[in-house]
Amino acid sequence: MNKPFLKSTLAFAVLSAMALSGQAQDQVNEEQNANSQIEATKLQTIVVTASGSEVNVKDAPASISVITSEDIKRQPFSSLAEVLSDLPGVTGGFKNSGAGSKITFRGMPDKYTLILVDGKRIGNQSLLGHRPDRTEQDLNWITPDMIERIEVIRGSMSTLYGSEAVGGVINIITKKVPNELGGSISVDYTKPDTSQRGVTKSYGATLTGPIADTLGFRLGVNRTDREGDKDSENGTSGSTTDTANGRLTWAPTDNHTFNFDASWGSDKPDVIENGGSQFGYEMERYGFGIGHEGIFANDLKTYADLYYNQIENIDEWAKANASVGDTKATEAVLDLKATKPLQVAGFNNDLTVGAQYKYEEVSNASNIGNINIDVENGEELNPDLSPNAYSWSLFAEDQIHLQDNLILTLGGRLDQYEDFDLNFSPRGYVVYHPADVWTVKGGVSRSFRAPNLKERSPTSSTGSRGNGCRVFSDWGGSSAGHVCHMLGNPDLEPETSTNYELGFGYAEGDYAVDLTYFRSDIENLMQNQRYQRYGNNFYTMQQNVEKARTSGIEVTYKFPLSDYVRMSGNATYMIESKNLETGATLLATPELTLNAALFWDVTDQLSLHSKVQYLGKQALQEADSSATFAKAYTTMDIGANYDVNDALTLKAGVINVAGVSIDAGGDGTGNPAEYYVGFTTRF
Repeated sequence: MNKPFLKSTLAFAVLSAMALSGQAQDQVNEEQNANSQIEATKLQTIVVTASGSEVNVKDAPASISVITSEDIKRQPFSSLAEVLSDLPGVTGGFKNSGAGSKITFRGMPDKYTLILVDGKRIGNQSLLGHRPDRTEQDLNWITPDMIERIEVIRGSMSTLYGSEAVGGVINIITKKVPNELGGSISVDYTKPDTSQRGVTKSYGATLTGPIADTLGFRLGVNRTDREGDKDSENGTSGSTTDTANGRLTWAPTDNHTFNFDASWGSDKPDVIENGGSQFGYEMERYGFGIGHEGIFANDLKTYADLYYNQIENIDEWAKANASVGDTKATEAVLDLKATKPLQVAGFNNDLTVGAQYKYEEVSNASNIGNINIDVENGEELNPDLSPNAYSWSLFAEDQIHLQDNLILTLGGRLDQYEDFDLNFSPRGYVVYHPADVWTVKGGVSRSFRAPNLKERSPTSSTGSRGNGCRVFSDWGGSSAGHVCHMLGNPDLEPETSTNYELGFGYAEGDYAVDLTYFRSDIENLMQNQRYQRYGNNFYTMQQNVEKARTSGIEVTYKFPLSDYVRMSGNATYMIESKNLETGATLLATPELTLNAALFWDVTDQLSLHSKVQYLGKQALQEADSSATFAKAYTTMDIGANYDVNDALTLKAGVINVAGVSIDAGGDGTGNPAEYYVGFTTRF
């Protein structure tokens, strides 16, 4: 029996069984399951990322999705991007490296997405590669078994989180330290159905519990080891990612808690066996922090976090071709926040005020401080090998309960960056429930993105390493041997955008559907523009010369097919994602994306699931970008989870059952079917 026929038969059998499952259950189990579902609907989902204080997800003043720890454990772990790829408004997560591996929101590049762990920044490795599009996204610095849930905000949240949150926020919430000693061990093994692709193995372990009456600890470690592909033309290099995360929690009283955090991570690439050319970077990360949570009279709550992050790139090419300098990014951050319920003019208010101070520094031996002549006038420059900057901000947000079913959220943030004028980002958002099952929500906000240290460095120059520069093709710059240099610009101004959102939702029991329209109008868009040519050297420079717009519609839904089978999914239609001056696409984004998932609780121990994703025809980027899709794609995954007992869970399945090959341009093609098995044991 050939493999395509076997995979198709297996997929058909699983889906058929799901559709007929309701007839296979006895009456006793039906009643027990129904009672459980009734109890579950009474529980509220509380989120902390969408506003300054905790809020029920149905009242959240933003478009938010929540991924639970059960969602993460359902399939083998190789990257959180794969877990996030099913969300509405999301592009990416379907490749092991490059642009296709990165999560982006609503047609905006990944540099517009802020990644947090427990509300704290985790550093930024995008400045440390020779090209930022070749470095990995900062998603995998946390041990997956330590994750309680992931809260994902789609759309601008600059009012609360500042410059980096123009496109959205990913907040990874970790598990609390429990009162009893316990832990877990997880092992996953994934094998592609071709010998040309590498095997992926992942190992994880956690240990948590009390040390004394007021002191507890949490420790997590993980290794994900992916073998390099033998196909150097279409494959990707392998990598080994290690993480270790630890926390000490001290609660001297019921009202005061101190957290001491430390983390380490290493992401080391391998080389493709055939010697294929890849931009691979070995990253090493350290993080340290101390935090305090306090509860005072009249329900005043305070939060203070002081932390430090360092990411270093061990780039052998840069070491061999640069005379001085390290490749390292550091940041030190102080976050302060206080929340308090108030009565103002007869209305209940949930007030949040906060402040942040951040100092950051970066050095990159391959492209920062490596140009010492102004290419326009020939004047000598003094190279700055380690540009640095500080910023501070003040923010406030108030959720005003105008009625029991009507909440108005007003907020604003002042950001002062060392090299820029004071910026104000306001937000207004309304959530209205005309009936218990209906929600109408929408708002307007202003956001900004400050140029990063590399973009505004006058002595920063990223070269194409002899690979030519398509944007200069009419100057003879498309052939090998010509080098394109992308220069920083100290005269850049921050981008600003005005963001709109309007949504309607219905939810009753296990049924729910939401429809949201979004739009962002961007001013002072920063993009590389032609600058100068000298001989075989071509220069571009970051310029504030253009406007851009992204807009689209998101639909999410869920409903039961029986007491044991449920379906959920979403659709995203991108109306626009383009540069309004040139008409070029801002980000390669499918015009239509569809996701559908089917879950079948066969017994109390066995559950099956299937997922289908459709990526519509890709809008092409401008000619100097290779990250495009040529056609539409449909992929399907199937899997099973079996709880042997309270201490052991087994899982198995097939990812991309039909072996559909997704062409992501410059990061290689080919996505073979992958068979996986794994287990998690708890103690």
